[in-house]
Amino acid sequence: MAARSTKFLIGTLLVVLVVGGGAYGIKRLWDSATAHFTADVCTVDGFDLDPDQASVAATMVGAVTQYRVKLPERATVLVLAAALQESKLTNLPPGAGDRDSVGVLQQRPSQGWGDGDPNRLTDVGEATKEFLDALMNVSGWQRMPLADAVQAVQISADGSAYAQHEPEAKALADALQGIKPAGITCSFEKPSKVAPATTVAAQASQQLGIATPTPVTGGVRVPGAHWQTAAWFVANADRLGIDKVAYDHQQWTRADGWRSAPSVSSAGVTATLARL
Repeated sequence: MAARSTKFLIGTLLVVLVVGGGAYGIKRLWDSATAHFTADVCTVDGFDLDPDQASVAATMVGAVTQYRVKLPERATVLVLAAALQESKLTNLPPGAGDRDSVGVLQQRPSQGWGDGDPNRLTDVGEATKEFLDALMNVSGWQRMPLADAVQAVQISADGSAYAQHEPEAKALADALQGIKPAGITCSFEKPSKVAPATTVAAQASQQLGIATPTPVTGGVRVPGAHWQTAAWFVANADRLGIDKVAYDHQQWTRADGWRSAPSVSSAGVTATLARL
């Protein structure tokens, strides 16, 4: 993962510096090295993923919570475990996967997914919805072992492989559905691009199925929102240029993660965009 690679690089650099120049100024060297090498990483209950993977996972979770019928968290765990195995939470374009497999779930248009249209399956929300549609036809899926339930939908060469991802999928589901408050944190360098507040509000509304995101000066406020919305903002912070997220007496920043903030209201979620 990105965090581990960065720590190794920093450690190697410091060894070189110490050997070459002795121990003088080691704290200054460490501060300089860690400031230069900033890991782009999101962490959920000890699992690391990059910001792109976090954004894809948050989109999938939003699609589950918007599904035509209310589903238990188990459905979220199943679809995330499938995506971890099939693509490592990467939205693969046509031609990048095995045979004609497309998207985060590596669904095959030749087998009827996307009504035969590969472009539909590159929409993460649509791919998730189609997985859920198929899952609803699996009798007793709620009580099946994870690998059996996912295999009944995906029909892969080795269905047992899905089981290894259950702990990470459960951790992601807890964090991104807001079951675990402040369950996801991400760190990354200051963004070079920042999306307009209207774009951030529109995407939050579309992916989470909520009607209240409102552009405000410097960001977006979502009255009445809860931890799932806060988690969505954090998971998409690198992509959209979000610098801070505040909710329920806590505040997240890309530099410090979640910290106590007694003055922050629990009446809604606020995302503050970075200033370039």
